[in-house]
Amino acid sequence: MYYFSDAFEAIFANNNLCRKFIEASPDAIVITDIEGNVLAGNSRAAQLFGYVEKSFFPPNVNDCYKSSEDRKRIIDMLANDGLVQDFQTVVLDRAGKPISISLSASVMSVGEHDIHISILRDISERKKNEIALRDGEKNARLNETRFEALYSLAGMGEAPLKELYDSALEAAVKITGSEIGYIYFISDDESELSIYAWSHNVMPQCSVEYVPGSYHVSATGLWGDAVRQRRPIIVNDYENCEDKKGLPQGHVSIRRHMNVPLFDNGKIVILIGVGNKEEEYDEEDVRQLSLLADGMLNIVRRKEADAALRHAYSEMEEKVEKRTEELSSALADLRLVNKEMANEVDQRRVAEKKLRLFKRLVELSPDMVALVNSKYTYVMVNDSYVRLFDKPKDFFIGKSIFDVAGKEVFHVHSRTLIDSVLAGSTGRFESWVELPRLGKRFFSVVYHPVESTVDGERLVSITAHDISVQREMLEEVKRLASTDHLTGTNNRRSFMKRAEIEFDRLERYGGELYLMMLDIDHFKNINDTYGHNVGDVVLKEFVSCCISTLRTSDVFSRVGGEEFAALLIHGSVKDAQMVAERLRKSVENMEVRAGQHVVKLTVSIGLAVVSKKSNVETILKRADKCLYQAKAEGRNRVVSYCTESE
Repeated sequence: MYYFSDAFEAIFANNNLCRKFIEASPDAIVITDIEGNVLAGNSRAAQLFGYVEKSFFPPNVNDCYKSSEDRKRIIDMLANDGLVQDFQTVVLDRAGKPISISLSASVMSVGEHDIHISILRDISERKKNEIALRDGEKNARLNETRFEALYSLAGMGEAPLKELYDSALEAAVKITGSEIGYIYFISDDESELSIYAWSHNVMPQCSVEYVPGSYHVSATGLWGDAVRQRRPIIVNDYENCEDKKGLPQGHVSIRRHMNVPLFDNGKIVILIGVGNKEEEYDEEDVRQLSLLADGMLNIVRRKEADAALRHAYSEMEEKVEKRTEELSSALADLRLVNKEMANEVDQRRVAEKKLRLFKRLVELSPDMVALVNSKYTYVMVNDSYVRLFDKPKDFFIGKSIFDVAGKEVFHVHSRTLIDSVLAGSTGRFESWVELPRLGKRFFSVVYHPVESTVDGERLVSITAHDISVQREMLEEVKRLASTDHLTGTNNRRSFMKRAEIEFDRLERYGGELYLMMLDIDHFKNINDTYGHNVGDVVLKEFVSCCISTLRTSDVFSRVGGEEFAALLIHGSVKDAQMVAERLRKSVENMEVRAGQHVVKLTVSIGLAVVSKKSNVETILKRADKCLYQAKAEGRNRVVSYCTESE
């Protein structure tokens, strides 16, 4: 034993085995009386608490606990239960340094004495690892929250505008780590700011008696600089900022501040700001807030069309589901009747009665509902067939699906699905189909088995719901998602998707493919000289010139502000260079008239050949390199990069 008191000697005088066991333990062991006075401790305990010399070993353990409440709980458990297991607490070593331990203790009677034997295991490293793990998880969640917040607004197409703006504002506060935030709307002439909303935790802190609904930009302090300077503004030391005009009495205190103007067609339409981040604001905060604000504005633009489409689609799905449930319920009734009447002589009569009930039910459905047999001929149709085809019911009975719906519907869809349903499953398809006399329609069609028979023939129910209008709306939304809203040409996402297809085709089948990057020379000067409205007209006319000059097989798109890209499909290197030069000359000869202004412009072009096993990003960089070379050589020229060795 490393340390033992006279009392320990008296108690364990004849128990040398116990003393050896305690000293050999890999864990720290301390023996005390019920008052906490130390009777003995092994070498591991001395190492744990830093008592190198025996004379310094503490006489009592009560003061070694960081929390007196923990010590009291341990004493209470020993007094009540006689045992403590894996109790986690913090003790202090000789220098006062905290040590996290797991303590197990028990009461032992030795002669007339009760003693406490405590086993202490150092879990400091485990605690540090747990804290590090929690901190890592916290940082990961924060990073994940930042990215998720940028996309969460995309799912709010059906929400009211106020809820959308409020959610965007709270997301802005959250992703920047701020305490407060606000949104102001800007008048058309950019002279007046109108308050729209403060973040939810601002108003309880604000005791300003009068809050104006609007402010003149010229009269605002530094928070209006973002509008006046038309760029994001960061102030990380508001208290010592010389440009501030101060805060009204009762206003929430400001330590740090950042706001970003949001542009729409060259005009500032919204000012969004945040404040009082614990750390300093930086350019990453500006980027995150700008992305969030841009996403919010795009959602507002698409909101009405998207909401209308989702509403129509939702109604359609609800109706289809409801009608399917009704038909399923009717079919379930028929199956139940078949089971109940399986051993009865009048099974056929009852089944036919249920079938007539089914027919009456489907007559109420606005969808096209029919029963067909295993020979693919109609046994029954509802009134929707009569209305849609303008034919009486007798026209359909006994005719095959081939005769009524046409060759495509029968061979591509119906025959296979009917065979599958008769084998015991349920089938469905959604597709554009060409129907005789009706033309092209988009149907959602469900095939269900019917256990009842007619003249011994097994039946299949077919429910067809015409959703042509909703499908056309959905396809229009998809088209808008792949189109640049200003110029009407392909956007970057559409171009990258088409480029991947063409690169894959080149890899599979060979051929020739070229990628061309275009950048309007000195476009910033056009915007600065004539204004963004004229700049927008120049972009539109430039796109029109490029599309009319390029071949119909080529793919053209806007990939950035004044940057454009084109895929030249087929042709030789010489052909590609001729196309690029012809396009350059066409742009050089352009005169864009916008009001009283006549704008001349030129374009720099980088041309790169696409080789097998190359990827889109590599070729884009290669074409960009040529474009930058064209800029460096004086602009208004074509620089080719047409071989691997170049």
